[in-house]
Amino acid sequence: MNFTETQAEAIRHREGNLQLIACAGSGKTEVVAQRVVNLLRPREAGGGDCAPSNIIAFTFTEKAAAELKERIHTRCGEQLGTVTGLAEMYVGTIHGFCLDLLKTEVPEYMKYEVLNEVQQVLFVDRHSKASGLTESTTLDGTPLRRFIDTRNYTAAQAILREDMPDRPRELEGNSVAAALPKYEDLLHQRGYLDFSGILKAAVDQLRGNEGLRARLAARVRHVIVDEYQDVNPVQEAVVRVFHDLGAAICVVGDDDQTIYQWRGSDVQNILQFAKRYPGVRSIRLEENFRSSDGVIAVARDFIGTVVDRLPKAMKPADAQAYEPGDIVALSFDHPADEAAHIARSCRALHGVAVRDDGRERGIAWSDMAILLRSVRRDGAAIQAALSDAGIPYIITGMDNLFEKEEVEAARQLFYFLAREDGVTVESVRDAWRAADLGIRPAALDAALIAAARARDDMQRADIGQFKVYNLQRQFMGFLERIELREETVPGGRGEVVFYNLGKFSQAISDFESIHFRSDPVEKYSSFAGFLRHHADKVYPEGWQDSAYASPDAVRIMTVHQAKGLQWPVVFIPQLVRNRFPSKGAGGRTPWHLIPERAFGNAARYKGGRDDESRLFYVAMTRAQKFLHLTWAPTPGNQLTKNPSDFFNDVLASKYVKRRAPDYSARPRLPPQPRSAVANVTLSFSDLKYFFECPYQFKLRILYGFNAPLDEALGYGKSLHDALAEVHARALRGDTIDPSEADALVDRHLRAPYAYPALREQLAGAARKVIGAYLVRNAAAFRNLEFSEKAIEIALGDGISVAGRIDLVRRLDTGEVTIVDLKSTDRAQAEAVTETQLHIYALGYHELTGRDADYVEIYELDEQRQKRRSVDADFIADVQRDVRHAAGSLRSNDLPAKPHARNCGACDYRRLCSAAHPES
Repeated sequence: MNFTETQAEAIRHREGNLQLIACAGSGKTEVVAQRVVNLLRPREAGGGDCAPSNIIAFTFTEKAAAELKERIHTRCGEQLGTVTGLAEMYVGTIHGFCLDLLKTEVPEYMKYEVLNEVQQVLFVDRHSKASGLTESTTLDGTPLRRFIDTRNYTAAQAILREDMPDRPRELEGNSVAAALPKYEDLLHQRGYLDFSGILKAAVDQLRGNEGLRARLAARVRHVIVDEYQDVNPVQEAVVRVFHDLGAAICVVGDDDQTIYQWRGSDVQNILQFAKRYPGVRSIRLEENFRSSDGVIAVARDFIGTVVDRLPKAMKPADAQAYEPGDIVALSFDHPADEAAHIARSCRALHGVAVRDDGRERGIAWSDMAILLRSVRRDGAAIQAALSDAGIPYIITGMDNLFEKEEVEAARQLFYFLAREDGVTVESVRDAWRAADLGIRPAALDAALIAAARARDDMQRADIGQFKVYNLQRQFMGFLERIELREETVPGGRGEVVFYNLGKFSQAISDFESIHFRSDPVEKYSSFAGFLRHHADKVYPEGWQDSAYASPDAVRIMTVHQAKGLQWPVVFIPQLVRNRFPSKGAGGRTPWHLIPERAFGNAARYKGGRDDESRLFYVAMTRAQKFLHLTWAPTPGNQLTKNPSDFFNDVLASKYVKRRAPDYSARPRLPPQPRSAVANVTLSFSDLKYFFECPYQFKLRILYGFNAPLDEALGYGKSLHDALAEVHARALRGDTIDPSEADALVDRHLRAPYAYPALREQLAGAARKVIGAYLVRNAAAFRNLEFSEKAIEIALGDGISVAGRIDLVRRLDTGEVTIVDLKSTDRAQAEAVTETQLHIYALGYHELTGRDADYVEIYELDEQRQKRRSVDADFIADVQRDVRHAAGSLRSNDLPAKPHARNCGACDYRRLCSAAHPES
């Protein structure tokens, strides 16, 4: 493999702190992977002589982590052969590292669940007084209100925990700051962590837990931080601790791509890195291996207008040929005209030949992206134009989800169940008909009759009937009764419709995870209010999206979501003054709740012209070849009637043409979507669903349909956590007395959806199981080798399996057995468990270089062991089957696999045409 001089210099760097200034498309992932390989190389061969456990690599997203892991595994295999213990190298997000640290080092955190941003808002609203929300005020003394001020309240609490106030005395007397301990106490009482809480608690441990500090100092020699320009103060505190413990720090980033300042990232981190850390070697990676000369020149000249930036100049590396008409900047009289141009261009470019990884293929719909400053504000006309043109598209995340006809129909169903005024059986029927989903009228009538019956029964229901009137159960039941099938949705829209309804299912789960134990009537009323007034606002733009969802459809997303991605075709519309660059948000912000003067650099949260310039630069550099920059005035809005300064700035480039292009003469090939899933990391849970039925996997993992919550959920994990503490203490040499069973259960039992009587029942069962286990296995504790050991098995071609071994134990004969602990709550077919254990046997070999002799199922309820000898042929079959699963995922070949037993237990069998008739 050929490297530029600066790439080779970065790869060879072994000692001391390193700053890699990596321009867009500069191949930084390859450079980092090659550098890791060199750090693992023996010193006599010019390497760093490190073990995998000596290296930590922080990435900004899980997707980036998967790509980097795959690259490291591949390059190690090519250059070093088998490297024992690669699973001991942490590659992932800082949040992920900190959460794992808390759960492995601090027993009380084992049972904690993590609230996502939406669940956090719902949690604070549900406990508005106990969380401190309604006992706080704005800076001018106005009381905070549920729903109205919640997002600003949680954002202010995040700032207080993630930033470092320069003048903390300015926070004295501030009601929101005073409420922070109360909010944190509520989280701890309920067994929750939010994202800020993960980081704050981890930093406290890293600074104050001397045993932990000693273990990390002995183990960690190198820390690599990708996207360093987007690190915020508390994340920087994590990095600094490792440096203070003796690790060399390598930061990789580009100040020109700092786009998360509104979340607290500070561009000064990367601008001042060489001044804040000693002995820093700075290397610039300036060649762009992604885009054409034209895209590079336009973006480079534009970003050069930002004054405060590190010196660098992005250079072309002949990745794509530039042809006149590839890059255009066009003005339109109306947003509808602009949207029509985008739709025409998508049609014209569909099938045009493009270079991709050294070969040519025809551009597919999924090779096109429309990047907006705000999808909610600017996406409607574009969606309408694409729909009119029959062009499939998806909006990543939750943006504009509730404008979809099938989602609006689902929303009307819940308005009806909640008895909202004016919502009748007829209006719900009309909404589902308008969605045009291919539903038989008789099936729709039957589903509406069942919904009306449930609505009436709910009025007479016992307050404890949480399970019967589960929101998710009602939603899935309705979809089953209308006989909705992906393949019968007209116009080939089935994938996109199911993708959208799966996201609605996620919205239900977010709400119900907080409100599960509400009175049924009250819960449905609250959910209807959430859907009507808050759901379309509570999900941040660019909300989480399935890493595996891959319909061949045009992507519509925010520029922030596009970071780290690339497409042959990129449209950046609505380049209008006061929109991009943004004029800034009006109304109340977190800074109306806490004083800016307490934080020396609070202005960065609001952003400015340079921040918007960096965001536009990121948008342009997502394009590999075709880049369309357009604008149209907004009718009736005096603030948005002129083109953006950004639009005017790019007109100076000779590469930017001012006429609508004609692509009819371009060479064409059959449209062939690029694999949307470049790297596949499957958990065993994912694999279990795939092996049972690929279509179940598609519905659950790709589309995101959630199964209904169960009252006993959490019991099996609680047993697991209690025994994980027992095993961890045994490995340290502690003696655990069976009399500790009660205390272990009290510490670890988490059954958040159980009514009181059920919780007592679960607690009693857990005490019995834990006590019996301690008695039966006391003598075996001295033979433990590992407990709760994370493994990741690279199978090649970007395919890996991640899991966690419950227990590895040596027998009196010296042989090794891998143990999986099973409770009734976690019961599954023995064949599936045996497959899981053989994956773990493979992981044990990669971890240690040794073979396990046995795999063992330990049934906790019966205190019974089922041991099998490790079968090399079985392991080979498992490897083959996992590769097949990943290949099916890449090609979106996920057919139903009907079987009486599996179909009968499947949560989604009635959304499947092929379900076994006996189910």
